[in-house]
Amino acid sequence: MEIDNKLVEKIFTAIRSSYKIDKHVDFFTWLQGAVGEVLPHDMLLASWGDFTHVNKKNSLNYDVASNVSHVSTQVIMDASDKFDAFMRHLYQLWHQNNQRWYILNSQSAAGLVDQIQSPFPEELKPFYSMLVYGVSDVRGSSECLYVFFSKDNTFSVQNSVMGLVMPHIDSTLRKIQHLETSEVLDEVIADPNVTTGLSERELEIIYWVRVGKTNQEIGEILFISQNTVKSHLKRIFAKLNVTTRAQAVGKFLN
Repeated sequence: MEIDNKLVEKIFTAIRSSYKIDKHVDFFTWLQGAVGEVLPHDMLLASWGDFTHVNKKNSLNYDVASNVSHVSTQVIMDASDKFDAFMRHLYQLWHQNNQRWYILNSQSAAGLVDQIQSPFPEELKPFYSMLVYGVSDVRGSSECLYVFFSKDNTFSVQNSVMGLVMPHIDSTLRKIQHLETSEVLDEVIADPNVTTGLSERELEIIYWVRVGKTNQEIGEILFISQNTVKSHLKRIFAKLNVTTRAQAVGKFLN
């Protein structure tokens, strides 16, 4: 099937804009904007790591780009056991399909459950169709699974679109620095100038304030909402007896 000129232009707009992305928030905006023009979806769930060891805990990592308010990376991480099992099953289906991407369409979430024949996380019940795309040997030889979810009954996309767009989605996500909060916390605690009295999460928050991150960026880094970041900042201000971010950073270093 040939691609019409308008779709071609949208594809190359998405590809060109991918080169400017260096933060999670930009990646999410790009997915729901330019990419959504050629690959319509309501949520992307990306997972990478060790899909083969069923009983190995914390072997999968997640990134979520969602326009459904109740589904976020934090929600996925909080229910990692059931999502790990779900993603491992999708991974097996991908291998059974000779590592080719596949689509599952249905009239309801229950219909998807019947097709997948695996426990379906309750958080995914708003979605009626899905597209599963796998990539091998990325992120230090670990495979990655990209699952696009839609509220529509039918997920429709051309092969040529997938071939052009998906390599850029994968490379863009890989180039974003995935920050390990444990390493950040170790760095903060090891700093001899750090003021004590803050919790581990509060130390993480003030660290990212210190390096100039916005509330939205801190939320994306730590997989929490902006409102949660604001709540932590209020407690930090109270503990340090300050009223501004600048004062908090100054007090934090004294």
